[in-house]
Amino acid sequence: MNLFTKDDFNLFQVDGLDERMALIRERIQPVFQLIGDTYIEEINEYTGFNGNFHIAQHRRRTAYAPESTWSAFGGNKRGYKKYPHLQVGINSDHVFIFISIIDNPVYEKEMGQLLLDKPEQWKGLPEDMYISGDHTKEVVQPFSEEVVTDTLNRLLSVKKAEFMIGRIIPHDSDLLDKQDKQKAFFTDTIRALLPLYKQLLDEHVYQDGKDRG
Repeated sequence: MNLFTKDDFNLFQVDGLDERMALIRERIQPVFQLIGDTYIEEINEYTGFNGNFHIAQHRRRTAYAPESTWSAFGGNKRGYKKYPHLQVGINSDHVFIFISIIDNPVYEKEMGQLLLDKPEQWKGLPEDMYISGDHTKEVVQPFSEEVVTDTLNRLLSVKKAEFMIGRIIPHDSDLLDKQDKQKAFFTDTIRALLPLYKQLLDEHVYQDGKDRG
């Protein structure tokens, strides 16, 4: 199973939309597809939600090369951003495996409030998790109760706020040299995040059922 390598980060130094996208398609998207094929059945079986696997194509871009690229477990055939989803991606600084509530999904506020009211799942996560409040930026914060609650409160009060939680592999990590250990890292991370992911999906489905009456 060939996953990410340290050389993969060099593509973000390549200028030009077409040139960078060619490298993303050649080197990164096959890794995403392998990850999707490896974990989609386990994720769907655990959550009971028949989610799809998506790879970002960046088709709306016409001028600027993407500063990150990603894939996502969740949603339906049409897309994933209306739903909480598990995102695997890479930018110039790190690989990331995050549960993501981004781009104002349906029931965003309800999911954020749920995590504040019932924090048991995220409080039980390993301490080496990270938090992001903006998927367009590389900056992440080490996991702590204060950071999580502050990010969730911002999600509830700021229109463009986001919430992402998970693990990263820094660009200089030894995991990028050791494929077996990197695979184990992916497996451990996804399994650690699954209870929290299911909690969010269950809330999303519950709210959708209420709306449909």
